[in-house]
Amino acid sequence: MLTRMPASHTPTWLCFGLSGPVGRALLQRRLPGDPPLLGVSRQACGHTDGVRWIQACLPESPVSADLPAVVAIASLGPLDQFAQWFAAQQLAPQRVVALSSTSVVSKQASPDPAERDLAARLLAAEQRLQRDCDARGSALLLLRPTLIYGNGPDRSLSRVVALARRWRLLPLSRRARGLRMPVHADDLAAVVIDSLRAAEPRRGVYALPGGETLAFVEMLRRTLAVSAPQARVVEVPDVAFRLALAIARRLGLIAGATAGMLSRLDQDLLADASAARRDLGYAPRPFHPWSEKQDVAYRGDSAA
Repeated sequence: MLTRMPASHTPTWLCFGLSGPVGRALLQRRLPGDPPLLGVSRQACGHTDGVRWIQACLPESPVSADLPAVVAIASLGPLDQFAQWFAAQQLAPQRVVALSSTSVVSKQASPDPAERDLAARLLAAEQRLQRDCDARGSALLLLRPTLIYGNGPDRSLSRVVALARRWRLLPLSRRARGLRMPVHADDLAAVVIDSLRAAEPRRGVYALPGGETLAFVEMLRRTLAVSAPQARVVEVPDVAFRLALAIARRLGLIAGATAGMLSRLDQDLLADASAARRDLGYAPRPFHPWSEKQDVAYRGDSAA
C-alpha cells in the first residue's frame, strides 16, 4: 500500500533499495549537509535521521504528484522494475544513478534460459531508462557491479555459506578456477553518493568490479574462513561433483544451483575498472569477507 507524502519545495534525493546492502552502506555515508533523503521501502522502516520513508514497492511506488522537489534519484534495487516505474512518471530530475549488473554481458550466452532472460531484461531496462532520461534532460549514470558482497546477506556467497555450515565439508569441482572480482557493497555506495553530490551530473555506463582478482575456489575459501570456519572445501573431479550435486538437488538438500552457474566455474568473469577509476574516483578494496561486526567498523571509518 502506498503511503503518500505531502509535497515540499526542498531539494530532495529519492532512493529505492535502501534496505539492501548497498542502501544500508549509503545511509552510513550520509553527511549532515546532504539534501533530505526520501527512501522507498517495501517494509516499514524505523526512524533514521534526515530520512523520510515511503512504504511501497516497485513498480507501485510514489507518483510524481506525491513527491517533493526531487533533484536526484538513486536506484539500488531491481533495475527493470525501476525503469518501468520511471517511464510512468513525469519526473525530470537533474540526475539519475542506477545499479545494473555485469550480468547484462556475462549471462547473455548462458545455457540457462532464466539467466539469458535476466541479461535481456537488464539490457532492455538500461536502454529504456536511457531513452527516458535523454527525453527529460536527466543525466543518467549506469553502474554495473560484479558479484556484490558485504554489509549483510548476498544472493550468491551467503547461500554457499549456509550449505557449508550445514555440511562441514563442501565439495567443489576442480574446474572451479575461473577468476572473479567481487565488490564490497560499501565501495558501490561510495560511488553512488559521490555521484549524487558531484557538482556536475555524471553520465555514462561504468563497470564496477572489486579491487582484487582471484579464483572462484580462493574466493570461497576466504569466505568460509570467516563465516564458516568449521567447514572446509574438498575439491573433487568434475564428474563426481556434478553427480553429487544432482543427487543433492533430487533429495531437496540444495536449491538454486543452475546450469548457468555450473558452466561458469571455470570461466573468468572480469571487468575493467579503469574508466570508473579515472572518471568517478573509484577505489575498490581487495576481497576481505569480514564478519558483519567488522563491516560496521569499516563503514564507520570510511564514512568519516
